[in-house]
Amino acid sequence: MALTNAHKLVHLDLKGAAPRIEYLQVLFPILKKNGATGLLLEYEDMFPYVGQLEELSQRYAYSKDNIAELLQLAEDNSLTVIPLIQTFGHFEFVLKHEKFKSLCELEGYPSALCPSNADSLTVISMIIDQVMTAHPAIQYFHIGGDEVYHLGVCERCKRKMLMENWTVQQLFFAHVRAVCLFIKEKYPHITIIMWDDMLRFLELPVLAESGLGSLVEIMVWHYLPSFLLPPDIWDRFSKVFSNIWVASAFKGATGACMYATNIMYHVDNHLTWLSVLDHIKSKFENIKGIAITGWQRYDHYAILCELLPQALPSLLTCLAVINRETFTSSIHSDVTQQLQFQGLLPLNPFEGKDIPACEFPGSDIYKDTIELLRLEAAYEDFLHSEGRLSWMNEYHMRRNFTNPMHLEALLAQAVRLLNGLKLLHKKFETSLNIVFFPDTVDEWCGVYLKPKIDKMTDIVELARNQDRGSSLET
Repeated sequence: MALTNAHKLVHLDLKGAAPRIEYLQVLFPILKKNGATGLLLEYEDMFPYVGQLEELSQRYAYSKDNIAELLQLAEDNSLTVIPLIQTFGHFEFVLKHEKFKSLCELEGYPSALCPSNADSLTVISMIIDQVMTAHPAIQYFHIGGDEVYHLGVCERCKRKMLMENWTVQQLFFAHVRAVCLFIKEKYPHITIIMWDDMLRFLELPVLAESGLGSLVEIMVWHYLPSFLLPPDIWDRFSKVFSNIWVASAFKGATGACMYATNIMYHVDNHLTWLSVLDHIKSKFENIKGIAITGWQRYDHYAILCELLPQALPSLLTCLAVINRETFTSSIHSDVTQQLQFQGLLPLNPFEGKDIPACEFPGSDIYKDTIELLRLEAAYEDFLHSEGRLSWMNEYHMRRNFTNPMHLEALLAQAVRLLNGLKLLHKKFETSLNIVFFPDTVDEWCGVYLKPKIDKMTDIVELARNQDRGSSLET
C-alpha cells in the first residue's frame, strides 16, 4: 500500500492541445471522483507572461483570469496544483525567440540553455517569479531538469569547467543548485521537485557531493511495462534523498506520432510501478506521490500525439489501478459504466474490434480518433495495394496510359476513401473546436487528415482526367 496516503497527480502537458477552461470545468470533478489529488501543470507557452517575457506566451495562452479560474476549479475539487517550468533542457519555448537565442548552449539548437551565461538564471528567475505570483498558495514547484542533451559544449561552459575543475555533471549540479537556491531564498515555503533521469546513472559519491539532497525531491519517471531502470537506483537515491516521487503515463509515451491510446500498455506500467513501490517503500521516509503523465508532444517542435479526451478512458483506468492497487474485471466494468460505453471499454484500439457507443466529455473526439485509425489503415492499404501501384500509379496516369478495365474499380474505391476522409475532417473540426483552441484544430487536421485528403484528391483527379470517355465516370 505504498501509495495509500500519497498524492495522485494528473499531468496536463500544455505545450500542445491545451484544453479550453470550459473543458477543465467538467474534467476536474471527474478527476476528483476517480481519486486524483492533484495536478502537475506543465505550462510552457500557455502561461500569460508579461513584460520582458511577453513574447513567450502563444496566441491562445491562458489569461490571468483563466489561471485564477483554473486554480479555483482545482481548489473546489480538492486538487493540489504543482506548476512545472523547465529550467534547463526542453527550453525551446524560450530559446526559439530571437531575443533569447544567445542563451542557447549550442548555437542554433534551442533545446538547452547555457548554464554559464549569467543571463540564463536571470530569465529563469523572471519566469519563476511570474508563475509564483499567479500561484500564491502552492506548496510544490517542479523545475523539470530532464533530458539536457546539450551540456558543457559551448566555449563559455568549457572555460567554466576548466576554471572550476568541474566535470559535466558538476556543471549540471551547479546550475540546478543556483535555480533551487533562488527559489529557497525567495520562496522558502516551497518544496522543489525535479526529474531524475540526469541523475539515475550517477555513482553514489557523485550524487552525495551534488548538494541536491537538501534542495530537491526527485521524481523518477518510467513509462514501460517492463522496467529498465538501474537495479541499484533505489539504494543510491535513498542515501541522498529522503523523499521520492514517481511518474507513470496514461498517454503520450508509446510513440511521438501515436494518436490512439493502448490502455492495457499503461495499465501494465502502473501494475509494475505498484510492485516496485511495494518493495522499495521502506528505503525512503516518504513516497510523496505519483504523477500520471500525459505527454502532448515529445518536445516543443514535435507534432501532437494522443489528445486528452481521447485518452480519458486510459486516465480513469490508470487512476483506478493506482487507487485499488490491482486491475480486475470489476475495475474494467466500473470505468466502462462511468464512461457510458454500450459494451466493454476496448483496452487496445489497435486490435481492430468495433468500438461501442459511448458518452463522456470529449467522447466525440475519442470516436473520431478511432475512426481515423480505421480509415488510415484503409488509406495505407489502398496506397500500397498491388492494384493501385500497378494500374493507378501517378506516372502512368500523368501520361494518360491507363486501362479502364482496372482503373474504374480502383477509382470507385479511391472516391469512397476520399469522401470518408473529407467527412471525418468535418467531424473533427466540430468535435475539436468544442474542447480546443483554433490552433489545435488546424494543426491536428493539418497533420493527420489534410495530407491524406490532398493525396487522394490528386489521385482521383488524375484518374478522372484520363482520356477514356465516360468509362471513368463514377
